[in-house]
Amino acid sequence: MPFSVGISGAIIVSGHNGYRPFVGSLGVEDGKIAWVGERPLTGEDAALVVDARGKILMPGLVNGHCHGDMTLAKGLGDGMTLPEQGEAFADTNWFYSRITDQDRYWSRQLTYVEALLSGTTFLLENMYWSLGKRSVEAMTQVGIRGGLVEDIHVDFARPDVLVKREMLEGFCRDCAGADLVPVVAGPSEEGYDAWRVEQWMELTRGLPCLRTCHLAENTFRRELIRKRYNTTSVAWLEDRGALDDRLIGSHVVQVTGEDIERMARRGVRVVNTPLCEMKIRDGAAPIAAMVEAGIPVGLGTDGALWNNSNDIFREMKGMMLLSTLTSGIRSLSVQQVLDMATVGGAAVFGREKRSGTLEPGKDADFILVDATAPHMRPLRWEEAENVTSQLVFCATGRDVTDVFVGGQRLVEERHVMTVNVEEIACRVEEASRRIAREAGLPGKND
Repeated sequence: MPFSVGISGAIIVSGHNGYRPFVGSLGVEDGKIAWVGERPLTGEDAALVVDARGKILMPGLVNGHCHGDMTLAKGLGDGMTLPEQGEAFADTNWFYSRITDQDRYWSRQLTYVEALLSGTTFLLENMYWSLGKRSVEAMTQVGIRGGLVEDIHVDFARPDVLVKREMLEGFCRDCAGADLVPVVAGPSEEGYDAWRVEQWMELTRGLPCLRTCHLAENTFRRELIRKRYNTTSVAWLEDRGALDDRLIGSHVVQVTGEDIERMARRGVRVVNTPLCEMKIRDGAAPIAAMVEAGIPVGLGTDGALWNNSNDIFREMKGMMLLSTLTSGIRSLSVQQVLDMATVGGAAVFGREKRSGTLEPGKDADFILVDATAPHMRPLRWEEAENVTSQLVFCATGRDVTDVFVGGQRLVEERHVMTVNVEEIACRVEEASRRIAREAGLPGKND
């Protein structure tokens, strides 16, 4: 029986065979990978055959931590640490008083478009403020898979005003209906309070969702918890029963060896954003030690105020270099970092049996990467292979030519097929210019 889609003659890279590259083909049926093999495919084998000679076929990338609301503020946080940004933008509650829900809708969609074009097929949207059911619409309209985070706080400016259980129940139903992962965020470290954490746990008890929080993010927050509670954030959460296998810790930079043991013992998942950590001087997370301890680790980009880019290829290189600098030249392998961006990232969200490798039965979420450009050459996939090295150290999102999600071609030869990218970008630029002008921030030439 012919496949609906066939990818023929690609250099295939996937974690299921230890990242041993080989030239082969892949067939898709009913949104799933139906076959992977070495023979080329023809028009008799599939309704659509994509000639992938000169391209690398690999699983779609996972961005486990992103704030799409902040894309409209890209570049406004340059040259500032997180506490400095908090002070600079406090008067507008991080621009909230100067933007509309529609502004944020477009901002998220531009984020998802950028992510798709750079090879991401699954993205976790850490909402700054809720958009209700429109959060689902913004993501599904673009076509990217992902998860959505609702915060227990109605507004960060009112830390003790929390959402209702009924709201979270409806949120979980909406996500399930769109095949999105529901996640509920708890207090930031500035807001650590026994009552709030108890409410976070109670509000999510029995719900089909994960939980997340910004955890041990920087020295400012590390010292705040030490002075307030004479312990670490990880230990404080464990003492309150909030450290478990439903928790995704974001960043997780300023942790001790004992903290890592606690997280491993409790089954905590981690998403690190290495370029963000460098840009706003959070520090370098001991990721190699977490991997050695068996903690599931994924990669994220964070928001545009803290990174400016949503390119997971760049994050892979950043992770390798930062780990080499802080933990040693062989602290991580390129294969371990590829895991973080693919099947390991999927595992953070409990989706490793559905995606992350190119195996029959898994979701047909994969990308094609141009391997013919000078910066990707020379390429070896037999003896002394360097394909995996090229993907981590040389490739960027600009090298992605095609993106398939559920067997649907969402990006074709670098063009998004689902939405009007130019319209979205223009809408976000209008909002971005407005908040920059109203904030009175200096221009580049001032």
